[in-house]
Amino acid sequence: MIKSPLLRCGSTIVLIFSLLGFLWWLFPGLFAIWDLQVEDQVMRFTYDRQGARPTSPDIVHIDLDDQSAASLDYDKNDPRLYTELIRILKKSGVRTILIDMVFPYCRDDNACAAFAREVADAGNVFFPLILSNNGAPSKTDPQNPWQVSVDQAIWNITGTDAFTPIRGEITMSNLPELNAAAAGLGHINCPPDLDGVYRRLPLIISTAKGPIPSIALRTASSYLDVSPDQIRIPDRKNIIMANARFPDGRRADITIPVDGRGRNRINFSATWNNAFNHYSFAAVINTGATPDGLLLLTDELEGSLAVVSDVSTGSRDFGPIPLSSYFPLSGLHSHFINSILEQEFFLEAGASYRLALDVLLIILLAWAAVYLRGARFCLAAGFLYACLLLAGIYLFMEQRVLVPVVRPSLSFILAVPAIMLVQFFEVQKEKQYIRGRLTHYFAPSLMDKILKQPELLNTVEKKELTVLFSDIVGFTSWSSTRDAQEIHRTLNRYFEEMADIVFAHQGTIDKYMGDGLLVFFGDPVPCENHPLLAVQTAIAMQEKAKELRADWEQSGGMPLTIRVGIHTGEVVVGNMGSSSRMEYTVIGSNVNLAQRLESNCRPGSILISQEVYSRLNGDVPARPDGTIEAKGFREPIPVYTIAG
Repeated sequence: MIKSPLLRCGSTIVLIFSLLGFLWWLFPGLFAIWDLQVEDQVMRFTYDRQGARPTSPDIVHIDLDDQSAASLDYDKNDPRLYTELIRILKKSGVRTILIDMVFPYCRDDNACAAFAREVADAGNVFFPLILSNNGAPSKTDPQNPWQVSVDQAIWNITGTDAFTPIRGEITMSNLPELNAAAAGLGHINCPPDLDGVYRRLPLIISTAKGPIPSIALRTASSYLDVSPDQIRIPDRKNIIMANARFPDGRRADITIPVDGRGRNRINFSATWNNAFNHYSFAAVINTGATPDGLLLLTDELEGSLAVVSDVSTGSRDFGPIPLSSYFPLSGLHSHFINSILEQEFFLEAGASYRLALDVLLIILLAWAAVYLRGARFCLAAGFLYACLLLAGIYLFMEQRVLVPVVRPSLSFILAVPAIMLVQFFEVQKEKQYIRGRLTHYFAPSLMDKILKQPELLNTVEKKELTVLFSDIVGFTSWSSTRDAQEIHRTLNRYFEEMADIVFAHQGTIDKYMGDGLLVFFGDPVPCENHPLLAVQTAIAMQEKAKELRADWEQSGGMPLTIRVGIHTGEVVVGNMGSSSRMEYTVIGSNVNLAQRLESNCRPGSILISQEVYSRLNGDVPARPDGTIEAKGFREPIPVYTIAG
């Protein structure tokens, strides 16, 4: 009695899985994009809930931003600008400098010669070069010596034949004197995936003269005191940096996972502004111009690995990544190096895993189809599919393993109705039942609201809301002396406690900004007393901060003190962003004023504006605290401090 249903259902399931596998093989590019985009969604889901992943404090960005380009004495193409920057970074004790900018021409021979001398004197500067992507040798132009293959860029490592590396030839490099002065060269080629998103970094590109590493791998190897003869490629899945010396003095082998073409899947820790410490050219050069400023830079930069890049508006070095639609591509290098220092890489499941997953799903589905009918089969199929998705999310969140779930999901989704058709004589209303059951996976109130008013998804409007900003006093100095895991645990605990308080008072968390928190009240659920709710939230946050401080100080943790600023005013609120990433957020000058209040607040206090004070109606005692100057507001802003 079991054999016939097992044969019918089992053969149906195998047929569907085989058909999807054949289509996957026939159109690999199309389905690969689907897998990548689903993985991007999982990354964003994880980032939204877990926040930024740990980033090494030893990595810093030196950014040529718009403000620097407008305020400095030299324009962005003047080598004297970079000569001065290298000089200051060297005096500040920066251990390794990665320049993500190519200098192929020179307008001032003397200035370029001085630049090269400063680079040679520093002895720790790495320059990029650009390779062709099509594998065809480039034509050498005697009038353009930077097109000639640079022997210094070749890495004498063995084992590259273990995988099929990307081929290319040098098409653009730096001035010969800069290449000669550099501590090393590496390529900056990083073509996007088929959907235009940057996810993978080619670590090795093969040329006619030999392999050339990426500038990120070469710089990281120097920073960790790993010579080319310590680089091993045991198989097509891994590159090993043997006996690497970490900044804390320990030594260990580092295994970097790669695909069959020697590309590493970059583990993005956060968006551009939420990862690593950023310093502008202007800040470094102006601060380093005085002895006291140089001492301050030394305290912050000594022993670090600096990534220098142009992020000004005129730069074209931007592109989408899984976490952001507009991202300076110099961040690809820093995030890859961060994976090395933190030893936290993405691992991509291989063919053997996919086969094992298919076999497991076929067996489980066949068992459910034989022994279960109707509602029980539907529940079992839903449970199995939920387990598949949850397992994929868990493996990514906890193990950083990227599991391709699109093809198994499609196979599973097609197999379930097919089995239901096979069982149609027993359960004629199976499709209707499943459709009814699916509605229980969503909150009824949310579903009703969206179904009745789908235009709400695109609504952006002006509203009077109350905005609350908070941050941790002295967090930067505290975190500079702590390891990444302790910082991660501390921030997670802090944000969990603060989020519970916010939600208990009907607040909406806009975003986490490092150690800061942006919250607004009065939307999407309207309420008339949102200023009072915001103040009550701030009081509860300060009380919780005191509890956490007392708890942590007993175990040597962070001496937690927070500042809170609150303002009520008209803001723009709604779903804003790009088609690939939307955020429900608030913007406007009144949001900025709330942040100014927070930055002017005394540690452990709550600073509110006149608008908030006037609406408390004496429910919460507050005292006048003078005025503050705020950018964008002509008149001084009267402020009040919550009593107690």
